[in-house]
Parts: sequence; structure tokens; C-alpha cells
Amino acid sequence: MSSGIPDDHKHARRRRLQATARVRAHRVELALDRARSRAAKALSPNPESVAAHRQAAADAERALAELDAQGRVFTRRDTGARTVLRDTLATAQGGQGHGAQGAQGRGDDRYEVECLTHQSDPLFFDELGEATRAARHSDTWCEACRQLAATPHTVRARARKVLAPARPEIRYTPPEPRLRFDPPSA
Repeated sequence: MSSGIPDDHKHARRRRLQATARVRAHRVELALDRARSRAAKALSPNPESVAAHRQAAADAERALAELDAQGRVFTRRDTGARTVLRDTLATAQGGQGHGAQGAQGRGDDRYEVECLTHQSDPLFFDELGEATRAARHSDTWCEACRQLAATPHTVRARARKVLAPARPEIRYTPPEPRLRFDPPSA
């Protein structure tokens, strides 16, 4: 006991630290084994899964091209007004405008924004960010949307909390005292 700490405390602490180190080393080995197995799977993929993955990627690309051609619909939560954002280049090329070949097209008025609810005249934008902002904030350019947004709303964003019915108050009433000479009730 040179430092004021008993030897048995020192030995117990050393055993705890060694046990913790063994557990950590075991966890690291397990993580390395998992990483090695993932790397082995990545290097030698299953041919069926590769074909399925390629088919899924092609389907997703086709669906994205169709969405670009049809346009993306935005719905305002507060008014319910619907606006559509279309890529005019994708529509002109028959749905093939997504990706690098779509970005090389003309840069003037590529994106069209239109209010579907009020059938207003479309607006055209050069950049996707500006067009998306306009589609989300239709009250800045559509007069009918502006009037809808200006009216006070009584719609709640969530349902009101329903209060539980009040429980009847139960009070303890002690029984009436019986006198000794009263006969017991049958």
C-alpha cells in the first residue's frame, strides 16, 4: 500500500480494465469479420441479384423520366391549391430529358410552373430552384391563391384532444353503527 490505495483495489481495477479490453477486442474482431464478409460479397456478386438490380435501376430511371415529362405536383397544406412544375425540355424530348443530356439543352425558360387549381397562365423559369420556390409559394403569383391564403382559416392542423368523460366521484361512507342489541340482518 504505497500510494494510499489498497492492493486488492488495485488488482480489482486491473482485472476490470483487462476484461473491458478483452470485450473491446472481441467486438473489433466481430466488426472486422462483418466487413470482410461484406467485401467478399461485393467482389463476387450473385448474377441474379445483379440482373435484378440493373432492372430496378432501369425501371427507376424510366419512372423518373415519366415524372419529369408529366411534371411534379405541389399541394399547399393550408389552402389545398395544387401547382405543377414541368421540365419543358423533358416534355419536348419525350421523357428523355433527365441526366447529362437533358442539362445540355437550351437554358432559357426551361421550367414551367402552373396553378392546376385555378388554371392560371404558366410562368417560365431558367433554374430549377426558382421554379420550385414559385411552385411552393403560388400565392405570390396566382391571384386566386393569394385570396385563398389571405382568408382566415378555421382548419386545425391536428385533431383536438378529446377529453375523457369525467369519472363519478366515489366517496367512502362508513356503514351506520349497529347497536349491540340490534338483531343481525338476514
